[in-house]
Amino acid sequence: MKINKSFLFIILIIIFGSCSNKPNGNSISSLGIYSDEESGILGRGLVSFDKNGDHTQISWRLLPEDPKDVSFNIYRKEIGGKHENYKLIGHTELTSYTDKKTLGKRYAYSVRPVTGGREGQSSRESIPLTPVGGKAALVLNLGQPHKQIRVVTGDLNGDGEPEFVVAYSGYQGVDPYETAWSKSEDTIKVAAFLPTGERLWVMDLGRGIEAGPDYQPMVVWDLDTDGRAEVILKTNKSEDPLNYEGERITVLDGMTGKIKKESKWPPVPWSTIRKTPGALSDVEKGIWSDYNNDSRNYLGIAHLDGKDPYLIAARGTYKAQKMWAFDKNMHRVWERDLGLDHYLAEGFPRHHVGLWKRMEKFWNIDDKTKHLWARVKNIPNIDQYRASHRLPIADINEDGKEEILWGERCIGEKGEDLWKIKERTPYPGHPDIVFAADILPSHKGKEIFYGREGGVGKSEKIGVCLADSQGNILWGHWGYHHIDTGWVGKIIADQEGMQCLAIDLVDKIEAKAGPWEMIKPLGLLWASDGKLIGNPPASFYESIPVDWDGDGIREIVFMKDGRIQKYGGPDIEKLTVPCLWGADLFGDHREEIVAAPGDGNVYVFFNTVVLVNTPRITPMGDRQYKNDLSRTAMQATVVPTEGGYIPRKSRR
Repeated sequence: MKINKSFLFIILIIIFGSCSNKPNGNSISSLGIYSDEESGILGRGLVSFDKNGDHTQISWRLLPEDPKDVSFNIYRKEIGGKHENYKLIGHTELTSYTDKKTLGKRYAYSVRPVTGGREGQSSRESIPLTPVGGKAALVLNLGQPHKQIRVVTGDLNGDGEPEFVVAYSGYQGVDPYETAWSKSEDTIKVAAFLPTGERLWVMDLGRGIEAGPDYQPMVVWDLDTDGRAEVILKTNKSEDPLNYEGERITVLDGMTGKIKKESKWPPVPWSTIRKTPGALSDVEKGIWSDYNNDSRNYLGIAHLDGKDPYLIAARGTYKAQKMWAFDKNMHRVWERDLGLDHYLAEGFPRHHVGLWKRMEKFWNIDDKTKHLWARVKNIPNIDQYRASHRLPIADINEDGKEEILWGERCIGEKGEDLWKIKERTPYPGHPDIVFAADILPSHKGKEIFYGREGGVGKSEKIGVCLADSQGNILWGHWGYHHIDTGWVGKIIADQEGMQCLAIDLVDKIEAKAGPWEMIKPLGLLWASDGKLIGNPPASFYESIPVDWDGDGIREIVFMKDGRIQKYGGPDIEKLTVPCLWGADLFGDHREEIVAAPGDGNVYVFFNTVVLVNTPRITPMGDRQYKNDLSRTAMQATVVPTEGGYIPRKSRR
C-alpha cells in the first residue's frame, strides 16, 4: 500500500507531540492579561509624613503604564482650613517630594502625572503616617494583646490600594507536632482594616479552629474578578476541631466580612468522623495519616489556564495528602490524592479502597518491585515525592499559566504532574525550603531553590539544589543534616541573579517553653551558580531580605529585634520590634516592613529618608510579587519576588 509522505509526516508529529514532557494546551504569552488583572487597578499609594511639624515628606508609586518621560505635579490642601481646594505647590521627576512650607499646619496631598505638558488623573488623597519610635508607620489597633499573628494584604474595596486582613490570638500558635490534640486557650480572630487604621469588621473563628498557621490558612484575592478582593480561609461549623465534617472553605466579602460562598474542606483521607466523645480509633484518625499530618492546611491562588484565578486547597504534608482546585464559583474542577498509600507496607485498607483504586495507586508508584517487597517484609516504603511547609505558585516556564509547586513535584493545569525530581539515591524526607523565582537570569525560565530536611534514611541526599523549570537539577550540594529554613533574594550587587540562603541544623528538638531548640545551626549562602559565598551567623535563621533603601539590593532584616543591615556590613537601622515580612505596599518602590510586637498593634514601617535616585516601577505591578504577597498569612517565611510586569489599564 502506498503511503502519502505528508500524511506520514503529520502522524509522526502527532506521535512525538504526545510523548513530550511539556504541558498540554496552547502556549500563551506571559504578558497576557489575567481576568482579575483586567478588572483590577493600581493606584499611586500616596503617603505623607509630617516631620518635626515644619516639613512634610510625601512619596508615591511609579506605575507600569507610566511613560519614561513622566513627571509629577504636587498639590495640597489644608486639613480643617477655610479653603478645601487643592493648590499646586511643586513639580518633580522623582516619586518623592518634601514640602518645606507647612508652618505647623496639617495638609492632605495629591499628585498628577505630567506627560508632554499634559496632566493626567489625580491620585487619591494621601494617607498620613504616624510617628512610632522615631519612625513613620501605619498603625492597626487590634484591641487586644496577641501571642500569634499573621497579616495579609489585598484590595478589598477596589480603590487600587491594599487593605489589611489580620488573624490573631492570645494563645501561642503551635506546630501540630508539638502538642497534638491540644485545645487552644484562645480562639483566632480575623479582622480587616483600611490603611488609615479604621477597622472594617472582625470575626471570631470559634473553638472549631485551633490557633496556629498550620490549622487556619488564609489568602486575600479577587477570586470572582469583580475588582474587589475576597478573604478566603478555613472555618469549622462545629466547635470541635476534631469534627472534620464541619470543616469548610469560606469566602468572605472583603469589606463586610459576610459569607459569599462556602465549600467543603478537603477531608482527612479514608477517615470517619467522631460522633461520640472518647478516644479515636486508628480509622477515625485517618489511615496512613495522623493528627500531625491532617492538621497542616494550605491555600493559594493559581491562574492554571493562563486566564482565570483558581483556588487551590491542600491538606497533609508527610503521609496522606489531598489537593483540590476550585474555580471562581467554588466549583471543584479537579482533585488529587498526592500521598501514595504505600507510606507503610502494613495494614492495607481493602475494606475502604476498591480494587480499581488500589490498582490506580499501584500504577503511580515509581518502584513497584520495591513496593511489593516492602509489603512482603513489612518495612516502611515512603513516598519519595512528599510535600513541604509551603505552597509556592509561579509561572515557572513563562507560558502564561501558573504552576503549583508541591514538595519536589510541579503540578499543571489539570492537576497532572508536569515533572518530579527523580534521583538514583532515594530521598524519603521533604524540602523545608521551596522558592520559585528568576534566581539565575542567564538561564531560561524561573528556577526553584530547594532545601531538604533530614528524613529516615542514612543514604539519602540532604542539602540544597537549584532546579530549572523542567525539574532538572542545575546544581546541588549534599551531605548536610537538616536544612530547616532559608530564602532567596538579591543581596550582593556584583553577582548575577539572586543569592540563596540555607540554615543547616545538626538537630532540632522541642523546647519546653514552646519554640524549637536549634542544635548547631550553620548558615550557608550560595551564589546563583551554586558557589558557596560564605557562612552567615546563626542569627540569619530568623531573617528576611527587604529592599529598605530602594537601590534594588535587599537588606537583611533580623526578625526578632528589627535590625537592618547590608550583607556583610554594620546595622543601618533598628526598629526594635519583631518583624513579620517586607513588601512595597505604599509610597515609592522601597519596601516597607510589617511588624507586630504583641502589644495589640500591627505596624507597617516606612523608610522616609529622602529618595533621590531614579524611580523604578513599583513591584506591586508585578504578578509574581502580588501572588507571593497573598500567602503571607500562612506557614513559613514568604519573600515576594518579581517575575515580570504586566500592562495595566488606566486608573479609575
